[in-house]
Amino acid sequence: MTELVLVETLGDLSIVTLNNPKTRNALSRDLLLLLAEKLEALRADNACRGIVLTGAQGHFCAGGDVSGMSAERTLPVGRERMLVAHQVVRLISQMGKPVVAAVEGYAAGAGFSLAMVADCVVASKSAKFVSSFAKVSLLPDMGLMWTLPQRVGLAQAKRLMMTARVVEAEEGLRLGMVDELSDMGQAVDRAKTLATELAAHAPIAMALLKAAYARGINKLDDALAYEMDNQAALYLTKDHREAVAAFLEKRLPVFRGI
Repeated sequence: MTELVLVETLGDLSIVTLNNPKTRNALSRDLLLLLAEKLEALRADNACRGIVLTGAQGHFCAGGDVSGMSAERTLPVGRERMLVAHQVVRLISQMGKPVVAAVEGYAAGAGFSLAMVADCVVASKSAKFVSSFAKVSLLPDMGLMWTLPQRVGLAQAKRLMMTARVVEAEEGLRLGMVDELSDMGQAVDRAKTLATELAAHAPIAMALLKAAYARGINKLDDALAYEMDNQAALYLTKDHREAVAAFLEKRLPVFRGI
């Protein structure tokens, strides 16, 4: 039986691969459950300092599994599926580790949502993004109504969600939904490099930065209050002292998350 989600460990990085190529890695209920399980394990794994999220065999994720939508789903069944999907979204956005999406081929529907909730997006020149929900009479889900405007602005996000048009990788870069472009077939390699750069920073500070935006920084006072609650505590960490010592000694710091 095919393992629907693969996890590969490379030093302090974990490569998480959606692995159902026959559906272009569509998010079936079983795949979502397994993805949530794998991400929860990585969240709790202190040896993991960064995550690359990608899809197998040339596509990131085609969205929801349309073949599973033909049967009528009762309201409780539909809500239960959304709970699992939301668990995945919260794990990616709230875990104290950088998550970089590596997109080849299609990131459609919920696959688009999955890419947009990552901290950074590396897309190959083959990548195509589409909020296809309008075509199947559904709302954008997995947080897209919030994450996409954060990247491209409200007016542009509404247009993309309402028209359900395909956005090629280079336009995605111009709009801000993509952070870096790579050559075809190279998105994962570039994402590994970026994730390694991010993972080299102090883990506690990285976790607190992600937590701030997961909680919400909506005005200046929100940022100032969060600083007041957390910056003085960071002054006391051994990682901060190590960073100061490394700067004065003209060497790279070695962070231990303490």
